[in-house]
Amino acid sequence: MKEIRIFVPPPALLKNGEPDEPGMIRYFNWMADHGINGLFLNGSTGEFTILTDDQKVETVRIARKAIGNRMFLIAGAISGSPELTAKLTERYKEAGADAVAVCPPPFFRHGQGGILRFMREAADRSVLPVYLYDIPAFTSPMTFDTIVELSSHPNIHGLKDSSRDFARFQGLISTIKALRSDFKIYTGSEELLLASLMFGADGATVATGGIEPEKIMSIVSAWKAGDFERAKAIQFELLPLIRKWFVKDFPEGFRDAVAAKGFL
Repeated sequence: MKEIRIFVPPPALLKNGEPDEPGMIRYFNWMADHGINGLFLNGSTGEFTILTDDQKVETVRIARKAIGNRMFLIAGAISGSPELTAKLTERYKEAGADAVAVCPPPFFRHGQGGILRFMREAADRSVLPVYLYDIPAFTSPMTFDTIVELSSHPNIHGLKDSSRDFARFQGLISTIKALRSDFKIYTGSEELLLASLMFGADGATVATGGIEPEKIMSIVSAWKAGDFERAKAIQFELLPLIRKWFVKDFPEGFRDAVAAKGFL
């Protein structure tokens, strides 16, 4: 059976406005000890908008120091131009990141032609492998055809799909995997974890893994063992918790849940 990876986008752990290194080291190792495969740093849950570039780079440095080679590190390189994205990516590489996640430029709306040009140039310039980050709630959405076209770029290695459009997600798996089997496709929706695995996803990037890692990894292990009923039962157990965490303005509910675990 193919490898399944679970990534966690942790909230920004700050103390007096700066990255809390002791707290981050403790939190990241706790996740690694529970089988989480990687971290997705400086994305929406990580509240990249409240961090300076120096703080983003420091977050990556602390994460690599904390977990060594135990987890794969993807860092969000989110900016308004390919040039700024490339500069941040270079700093991420020096700090220890394995890859970067790039989304269409935030704030301004862009058509698909502009998105294609931006993402291709960002991938061309990147000194690290690029993962597409489709999060239409906060940036210009990438269409099905745009994602498929970008998946052929040699330095674009995967996708985090936070669209919550499961019909499209199935189609992307079916279409892209037939063209490029090594392209990684991850769901960004914890409610869809089990369904995504059943349809061929390579895993997930979900904040719930940083709150209930045992449950998330148990879904994966039960599914891999062929115990669909157990996997479904655990997925159902998580649903009311996920709804509670989304009631507050995102990502406040997830931040509160991490704090309740003693890490904030």
